Amino acid sequence: MALNHIKTVSEVISEFLETQAADGILDADTVAAVNTLRKHDDLSKIKLLRKLEEIRKELLKAQVANFEGEGDDKSSQD
Repeated sequence: MALNHIKTVSEVISEFLETQAADGILDADTVAAVNTLRKHDDLSKIKLLRKLEEIRKELLKAQVANFEGEGDDKSSQD
């Protein structure tokens, strides 16, 4: 009787993250956040939510800066 290979939690998570990175369903920052926490053996719901909130804040700052920069360009063209 052949034994089936039962995947470890680490293998399952690795395959999931590889699939997400390849499919693009999750954005790259989210996949990177999960990978970073996992590498440091620090992956938990709370820490992941905090990390995702940090990413959101950085993206919002970048969008605001970009929007403000566009406004400056338009005023200089008039």
